[in-house]
Amino acid sequence: HLRYFYASKLGADAVDLDMNIEEFVAKVNSDIVGKVVNLASRTAKFVDRLAQPYPDDGGLFARGAEAATTIATAYDAADFSRAMREVMALADRANEFVEQSAPWQLKKDPAKIADLQRACTIALNLFHQLAVYLAPVLPKLAQQAGDLLGAPITTWTDAAKPLSGNSIKTFSHLTQRVELAKVQA
Repeated sequence: HLRYFYASKLGADAVDLDMNIEEFVAKVNSDIVGKVVNLASRTAKFVDRLAQPYPDDGGLFARGAEAATTIATAYDAADFSRAMREVMALADRANEFVEQSAPWQLKKDPAKIADLQRACTIALNLFHQLAVYLAPVLPKLAQQAGDLLGAPITTWTDAAKPLSGNSIKTFSHLTQRVELAKVQA
């Protein structure tokens, strides 16, 4: 978590960083737990396999794949805060999709199983893409994402092609919310 917090603050220029514990807790809980891991936690429990072939997502995955160059350029320039902003912008779009799709509602209606499969496949692929982009900063999360989706993250180009037909392992928490009291202790 600390690596992500620092990455979100470090630009290409040398600057001093203040360690604000409250900001650290809020940033990690908002971005990593609330935006990235939340994609998997809200969808992985509803399916045991990704759809095959990958469904039409209105260009969400393709836009995410196009961002690979911008994110890589930011990493290469040591502008980690820009890279994290780009990744979180993708996470925001993915979460908008999940909110609109509402897989927790689709699960309640057996007639909508195909819609549920489609929504979860798209969301989990977007989660996988985010995990690839965060791998330089959060390698453990990338490894957990690869394990969950049956597709180990090994190269940057893993974000370029959606997964389809993969078995999904039983979801277990990938990370916990950071508690201010524990950090202060």
